[in-house]
Amino acid sequence: MLRSPVELTGGQAVAVRGVPTRSGAAAVSVVPSALQVSFGMGSDLLEDVHLVAGAHPEPYRREPVRYDVASSAGADAATVTALVRQLLPDARPADPSELAAAEADLGVALPDDVRALFLAAAEGTLVLQPADGKRFYGLRIVPLADAAARAYLEPQARYLSWKYGATEVVAPDPHGRMQRLAASPAWFVVGEDGGGNLYVVDLAPGPQGTFGQVLFVDHEMSAGARWLAPSLTELLTERPATLAKSGPEGGLLVRVGSYSGKTLADVQPTTEVLYIRAGAVPSDLSALAGHRLRTLLTESAVVANLPAVTELPALEYLQLDVAGWQQLLRAGQVPSTLLAAGLSGRAGWTDTVEVVNGLLAAWKQEPIQVIDVPVQL
Repeated sequence: MLRSPVELTGGQAVAVRGVPTRSGAAAVSVVPSALQVSFGMGSDLLEDVHLVAGAHPEPYRREPVRYDVASSAGADAATVTALVRQLLPDARPADPSELAAAEADLGVALPDDVRALFLAAAEGTLVLQPADGKRFYGLRIVPLADAAARAYLEPQARYLSWKYGATEVVAPDPHGRMQRLAASPAWFVVGEDGGGNLYVVDLAPGPQGTFGQVLFVDHEMSAGARWLAPSLTELLTERPATLAKSGPEGGLLVRVGSYSGKTLADVQPTTEVLYIRAGAVPSDLSALAGHRLRTLLTESAVVANLPAVTELPALEYLQLDVAGWQQLLRAGQVPSTLLAAGLSGRAGWTDTVEVVNGLLAAWKQEPIQVIDVPVQL
C-alpha cells in the first residue's frame, strides 16, 4: 500500500508519476515541490526549471516610465464624493492614515477623485442606474487593506508558470495611452466587477494618456490591461462600457513550421518570442545569430545547428526536448543568459531527471529530490 505522498515528504506538496507494468507492479516516483521547478501535466510533469531564483520573464520586469502627463479635465473629486454618498449613504469612510500609507507605498499621491472615492466609502458596491448592459454598471470598491486583490497584480500571480509568462507579448497601445507593461507597480486597484476582474487607476500612463486613467485587468489574461476611461470620475458619470482594443502584435511573436507557412525569414528585428515546429526541412538556427529573441520553443529534431542558441544574446527562456538538452549539456553549450528552461515531449524518466539536475548543477543549484516507491497493484 502506498502511503500518502504528503507523508513521504513531510507535508510538502508533490507531483506523482506512476507507470504500471504487465506484471502488476508499478513504478511510482514522488517529486516534492521545490522552488527550482514547476510541475506540468502528463508527459510534462517537470515543466520548467528555474535557473535564477526569483527571476521573472522580461515583460514582467519592465518598469513604467514617468511621463509628464496631466489628469483628465473631466476628473472631479466633488462629483465622485456626491455620487458615492448618494449611492452608499451609510458607508464608512476610509481612515486617512490608510490612504496615506497606500500613497507612501506607491511613492506618488493618488488622483483627487480616487482619494474622494475612499474618503467617502472604505468599501461597498456602487450600482449605477439604469443597469442595462450597454453602459458601465458599477463596481465593488476594493478596500485599501484588501491585500489579496492587490496581490493579484503581482507578476507571479498573473503568469502562474515561467513558460506562460515567457511566451506573453504585450502589443503597443496604438493611441499611446498605455505603456507596454505586462504588470505595473503603478496600477492601483480601486474596484472589481464581481467576476474576478479588476478596475485599476494608472499612475504611470503612456505619453498620450492621463494620470489616473482607468484600466481593466481581465483575470483570464496573463499580461497587460485594457484602457477604459480617462478618469475614475468619467467612468462613474459617463459610464463607458467598451474596452479599448489591444494593438496588433505585429511580429512580436512568430510561429515557424509547416502549419504556419512561415520560416525563419519571417522573424523580424522586433520579434521577442519564436515557436519552431516541424517544417519541410529543419530550421537552421545559425540564421538567427545576434537576434535579440528572449524566448525560443522548439525540439531538437526540427532544427539544425542547435548550439547556435548560444549566439542569441537576450535569450532567457529556452524550451527543448530532453534530447536537445542532453546535446547542449554534454557540449557545455547551454546559453549562460537563461533564467529558466522548459522541457517538452516524451522521454525516459531517468533521462528527464538527469537533464533537470544537470541544468540546476550548471547554475549551482540544489538538485530536485525524487522518491521512488515500488508498488504492487
